[in-house]
Amino acid sequence: MDRERCKRSAVQTLKTQDKVKQEEAEVLYNKSVYTPSEMSSIGKEMYYFAGHEIKIWESLDSFGSVIWPAALALCRYLESNRETVNLRDKAVLEIGAGTGLVSIVASLLGAWVTATDLPEVLANLRCNLSRNTTGRCRYTPQAAELVWGHELERTFPHSVYRYDYVLAADVVYLHDFLAELMLTMKHFCKPGTTLIWANKTRFQSDLVFAENFKKTFNTKLLEDNGEIKIYSATIKEENVETIEKQTAEMINITESNHSREIKQESKTDGVEIQKLPIDQTTVKEMQEVERNEEDEKTDERHREENLNLTDDEETKRNSTENDKQQTHLRLWVPTVYFIPGKEIHYFLGQKIKILESIDSYGATIWPAAVTLCRFLETAEGQQQINLCDKSVLELGAGTGLLSVVITLLGAKLTATDLPEILSNLTSNLNWNTRGHRRHEPLVTQLFWGHKLEETFPRSTHHYDYVIATDVVYHHDYLTELLITMRHFCQPGTTLVWANKIRYATDLGFLDNFQKCFNSRLLVEMDDVRIYVATSRETEEEKNME
Repeated sequence: MDRERCKRSAVQTLKTQDKVKQEEAEVLYNKSVYTPSEMSSIGKEMYYFAGHEIKIWESLDSFGSVIWPAALALCRYLESNRETVNLRDKAVLEIGAGTGLVSIVASLLGAWVTATDLPEVLANLRCNLSRNTTGRCRYTPQAAELVWGHELERTFPHSVYRYDYVLAADVVYLHDFLAELMLTMKHFCKPGTTLIWANKTRFQSDLVFAENFKKTFNTKLLEDNGEIKIYSATIKEENVETIEKQTAEMINITESNHSREIKQESKTDGVEIQKLPIDQTTVKEMQEVERNEEDEKTDERHREENLNLTDDEETKRNSTENDKQQTHLRLWVPTVYFIPGKEIHYFLGQKIKILESIDSYGATIWPAAVTLCRFLETAEGQQQINLCDKSVLELGAGTGLLSVVITLLGAKLTATDLPEILSNLTSNLNWNTRGHRRHEPLVTQLFWGHKLEETFPRSTHHYDYVIATDVVYHHDYLTELLITMRHFCQPGTTLVWANKIRYATDLGFLDNFQKCFNSRLLVEMDDVRIYVATSRETEEEKNME
């Protein structure tokens, strides 16, 4: 009996231990799923919300393209209070979406989401939305341009666009558009709509806006963690009639203008029609857009034809087409306009089309690259940095815009970047230089600081110029970058580095750069500094390396 009792006791103990282990495992799992945590990684941030891993790429050129604290607080609240704020199958609009983190979480929670922001933010926003919601959500989130207070009734008419929830996180900070922001909130917050606004108070203007917000809407404080407050708001009854009256007036104005146009068109029998004054600048812009669209169609058609041309035939055709277009190319004045999916620049009298990839920081055009291109095409730039028939290595070539300009200037170029960048880089480089280059450019992968002597031995790889633009930003490989620069900047090599200062780490790198090289500031344009540097390496240091 004692033996049987001991056996049962041992079995019961094992079951208890297994149960405890299972409960601990469930706690750890639930914590990873429902407790948002953050880890840093090169070029992106990673979060856990609504049971999913969310990877967010930030852009460094806009306040709206970095993750702000109120966005994290709002995500936590939406995830933890699904009964209070039930987003499932609801129409949700986010204003000032930025990186898209809040919109992604709302989508994962079952909402039909439209994320809005300024035009320059949309590319990165769309990328983050697509990467983190594809195959995970009930509805595919949309991204749309929205300029606060600007043509709201035309772009988002009351009669068409109605939302169950309007979300906004950290949209109130030190800027000059608080009145337009309030107007935008009032436009979208209709009867039946709940506005949820999360904000971290930083300035006196935040407090003033909060007071006006409470006067404008029926507000309720949902959460206050000491720094960040989250409010819910609905439209006040006295404001409903005002909004409806304003909407009716705008509709009447539109109909009146339309009727007036019809009447003017009908007065054609022996009566001279009085035309409204036309803004010639607008007409020129419209003509330019139409001409560009026509060029796009022609280029697509020629691309197919060029696949079957020999190099000689293609060179002749390109030469003929360049002669025809020479009259309306804006020579030596680089300009840029946007076409969906690509950017078009003019440098050295050539029209340069750059396709950007949305999957990497390195595959978008950064400001220092454009600035250095502008400098290199000037007479002063070509006198200071003469690239014709010189061997040039570019670090972090990215989209290849600078690579194209370097090649058009007659250099023997080797463009380098990470493996995932090379396909888009090669395509842009070949498409824009074929028939116009003295030397065929090379494209190869390069990991900063990794097996440099093995992949690029100093005894066989020597360059006249090493060029890098905007390679210094918020990443963890600044030491490796400096090692790479030193590896390639041998005696007789000139290093050209262009950079826009954004963080304190940029200044730290600059100090180390100036210690490692004989450097000088060549020029500063558009907040971008262009340095030239040569090696300080002695024979003793070379042997030590």
